[in-house]
Amino acid sequence: MPFKLVKKSQSHFVFINQYYPPDLAPTGVMLRDVAEKMVARGIRVTILCSKGGYSGKGAVGQDAGPSGPIKVVRVPTFRFGRQTLLAKLCDYASFYLFALMYAFMVRGKPTCYVAMTTPPYLGVLARLVSRFRGAGHAHWVMDVYPDVMVAHGILKQDSFKQRVLCSLSRWGFGGRRNHGTVSLGPDMAERVVNGHGVSQCEEIPLWSGIALDQSAEEMGLSLRKKRGWEQKTVFLYSGNMGLGHRLGEFISLAKENGHNSQAHFAFYGGGKRRKEVEEVLDQYDSLPLELEGYVPEEQLAGHLLSADVHLASLEPSWDGCMVPSKIQGIMASGRPVIFVGSATSSIGQWILESRSGWVVSPGDLDCLRLAFQEAQDEGERARRGAAALSFSEKMFLKQINVRRYADFFTLNSNNIES
Repeated sequence: MPFKLVKKSQSHFVFINQYYPPDLAPTGVMLRDVAEKMVARGIRVTILCSKGGYSGKGAVGQDAGPSGPIKVVRVPTFRFGRQTLLAKLCDYASFYLFALMYAFMVRGKPTCYVAMTTPPYLGVLARLVSRFRGAGHAHWVMDVYPDVMVAHGILKQDSFKQRVLCSLSRWGFGGRRNHGTVSLGPDMAERVVNGHGVSQCEEIPLWSGIALDQSAEEMGLSLRKKRGWEQKTVFLYSGNMGLGHRLGEFISLAKENGHNSQAHFAFYGGGKRRKEVEEVLDQYDSLPLELEGYVPEEQLAGHLLSADVHLASLEPSWDGCMVPSKIQGIMASGRPVIFVGSATSSIGQWILESRSGWVVSPGDLDCLRLAFQEAQDEGERARRGAAALSFSEKMFLKQINVRRYADFFTLNSNNIES
C-alpha cells in the first residue's frame, strides 16, 4: 500500500479506546504516550474514551500534551466494572452507543479515526464513522477478536457465531479507507493477516514505561530485605494471572522443591487463575511459596529488580490473540525469564532470539526442571540477564517505539475511498 506523509496542519487523529489516564489500564497508558508524541509534532489529537474506569470507578481528568492540549472526550457509560461478564458487556454496550454518537460529532474534519480493541470491534465503529465523515480509519490491535473468545472457550472454532463475528471483524479492517493496521508482535500480525482479511499488518512492540535507575536499584534491595529474600534465589511471577496464562508448571516446581531452602517462589498479581495458588497454599504450609496482590505503580521498577529470575507463561491456544506486555518490564530489569509457552509465540521468539532465558513447552516438566537448575547458577543468571537488557534496549525502548507508532499513524494512504 503506497503511503505519503500528511501535512501536519491538516492532521487530526481521533483515537477510540475505552480507557485513558488517569485510569491505569495499560491500553490507555500506551495511548497517552503516543498521543503526546503526536501532539508534540503539531498534530491535533482527540481521544474518545469512557467516564467509567477499568474497575468501574470514574476516571475523569484533563490531559495535555507537551506542546498543546490533547482533547479528551469522556463519553457517558455504565460503570459496573469487570467483575462479571454481564457487567463488562453492559459497560461495552453503553460505550459503543455513546462513542458512536460522539465520533460523529467531533469538531473539525478528522483525518483518521484510529480504533483500538477495548472493547472489541471498535474497528467496525471506526470504519462506519469514517465513511460518513470522509476520513480514513486505522487499527491498533492489542487483542484479536473473535479469536480471544475461541481461546477463552466462549465460542467454538468454525461455529456459526464464530464465523459471523469473524466476518464482522474483516469488515471493520476492510475498505480502501483503511490507512493501516498495527499489532504488538509477529504472531499477532500473522493471525491478523491470515484470519482477518488484512493484506499487511505492521508489528511494533510495546514498552515497559518504568525507570530503572539508581533509586530503583535501591528500592529493589530494600524490598528484598523487607520480604526476607536476601539469602534466597527468588523466582517471581508478577502481573495478570488470567485464563490465558499457565501457573500449574510453576506450582509443581514449588512443590518439588519444598526442601530447597535456597529457592523461593513468589506470585504477585491477580486474575482468575490466582485461586490455583491460593488452593495450594491452603493445602501445604511449608512450601517456599508466597502470594500477594499487585504492587503500587511507584514500586514496580524496584519490584521487578527484587527478583533473581522472572516467570511468565501463555497458553498456546492464545498465541497471537494477545501479547502480554510483562516481558518488556522483565527484560528492561536485566533479569532472565523462564517462559512456559510456545516457542513460536512472540514472547518465545524474543527470548530465543535474545538468549535471555528459557522457553519450556507446556507440560514439559523435565525441561522446566533443567531450566530451574541452570537458573540457580549466579553466572548463568548474569549472562542471560545481560542479554535481556541488551535486547530490551534494542527492541523495547519507550522513546523509539512511541516514535514508531506516531510515525505509523501519521502516514496516510493516497486513496481513501471505500
